[in-house]
Amino acid sequence: MEALRLRFQNRPHADLALSPGVHALGIDRSGDAVLVQELDEAVAQLCVDRRGVWLQVREGVRGLHVNGRPVRRMAMLRVGDAIYVNGVELMLLGSEPPPAPPVSGPAATEARLVLRGIGGLHHGRAFSLDQSRAVGRAADCDVRINEPAFAEHHARLEPHADGVVLRDAGSAEGSLVNGVSVRDALLHPGDQVVFDLQHRFVIEAPVGRPGVGNSAGMPKADTSVVHGSEEAPRPRRNPMRRMPWLLLAALLMAAALSLLLLYGAR
Repeated sequence: MEALRLRFQNRPHADLALSPGVHALGIDRSGDAVLVQELDEAVAQLCVDRRGVWLQVREGVRGLHVNGRPVRRMAMLRVGDAIYVNGVELMLLGSEPPPAPPVSGPAATEARLVLRGIGGLHHGRAFSLDQSRAVGRAADCDVRINEPAFAEHHARLEPHADGVVLRDAGSAEGSLVNGVSVRDALLHPGDQVVFDLQHRFVIEAPVGRPGVGNSAGMPKADTSVVHGSEEAPRPRRNPMRRMPWLLLAALLMAAALSLLLLYGAR
């Protein structure tokens, strides 16, 4: 797994390195969120392993959010997620994404990647990336973000044999890819891209199809906030499988009742 960092977005604090293991997150005397040594002092903890990063919130703690959504017990994180603790915003960062390749003609790709909204105006929507998609406020944009402060043409997403190419189209501050500010970059399944700090999207590959890479180093599973445990629900049994046994039992009971009435009448 690549090196991960926590960045303080609104505090003059150096980035905090997150090595594999458990990292306790607490509040210091000034009210800032910091990493603490003792778990008893923690309001939450970050568990980093080969599966990814898990945020566990201490029982009774309120006011902790991931990408603006409250977390009560547990959440699976991906690089680029914003964590809010006691008014302090922390960004989970990975390595800088690969640079965008030179502009060329349409690239043949079989990945059939999609851009899925996980925050902002297009939350829950999916846009196919089988062709070039424009992002912006203009009416001709494929991913339209109709807000006054948003650029008419913010960026363009182009299909590529190695993933998806993000090219800036005239935005003021560029975009965030896995928490890192970029203008142009090569994206892979699992990468999170944020436009204007609040419109969040993730690059996804079809279910059951291997991705073409994952520069984020994180799982490709849905990382929506989890309020319960991560244990998968047990599959329900098919009630139709029990029907033959029920019919056989009913026939046996009917036969026994008939014999009882027949011999009992004598």
